[in-house]
Amino acid sequence: MENTRPEPLNAGIRLASMAIDHFIMTFIATMIAMPCVFISAFGAIRDSMQVADSSPFIFKGWVMYVCLIGFAFYFCKDCIQGRSIAKRILRLQVVNNKTGEVAGPLRCFVRNIFCVLWFVEWIVVLVNPERRIGDMVAGTKVVKYVPRQERTKVNFLQLILALALAYGVLLLFMLPVNSFMNRIGSHIKYENTSYNVQESNATEKLFADSLGAYLTAHVKVYDSIPNRPGKKYVLVVFDLKKDYVDEENDYSKIKSITVPLLYTKFPRKTFIGQLKYVYETDYSWTSKSFQLDWEDEK
Repeated sequence: MENTRPEPLNAGIRLASMAIDHFIMTFIATMIAMPCVFISAFGAIRDSMQVADSSPFIFKGWVMYVCLIGFAFYFCKDCIQGRSIAKRILRLQVVNNKTGEVAGPLRCFVRNIFCVLWFVEWIVVLVNPERRIGDMVAGTKVVKYVPRQERTKVNFLQLILALALAYGVLLLFMLPVNSFMNRIGSHIKYENTSYNVQESNATEKLFADSLGAYLTAHVKVYDSIPNRPGKKYVLVVFDLKKDYVDEENDYSKIKSITVPLLYTKFPRKTFIGQLKYVYETDYSWTSKSFQLDWEDEK
């Protein structure tokens, strides 16, 4: 009878497998994410020229949900026959520690969650090449691949469930981060349905009549802010016809002209304002922004 007992592993081949897998799976995740990031980055640049409180972060919203798919694959890299790309190259396999059978997709998913402890797992592998922390939790180990007479069938139900769980774990981790990112740039949440078209247009005309030679104002006025009764929210983007942004003296001067003019339309303490000053050329653009809020004033 042929001896199918797996040969013992050494730490070198295990570390090589982990490094190759990390490179390949990160590359795959990046390739999935990059088109979305480029599309989002283009939109972020466009929106920053139009919306005063746009967030500087591009890894948010639908982009985040798509990008997480690639990293979910990372957690499920061993789910088919217990062999990731690197394990196929180096002829390794993940098996059940007790039975020696090929580890199922769910066990492989559990063991790979601990990839987030990258540095710690490397140290553990130096001591025990067959079983890192993830293997100890999932009840698995890594052995040298031994071809079997009967090929183990892929449990597609478990595979789909493992992918869903991987995505869910990543989503639970990222939602608080995404929520925080969405709050960066402006902490004021206005009522979208309270957008006042007439007042927005009137304010744009005010700036066009008074400062049209220096800038073009894009204004959005919202009549309602939750938890701030009686106050409006005014968003203004000033497209500057000359660079008043780079030099602090020029920036102070343009603010000293535009802010008082805004007060003629909206008196102090009757609104919350977000103002952005943008200067754009054919090849670049610069901007500065600030908020008008008297909440802390007595």
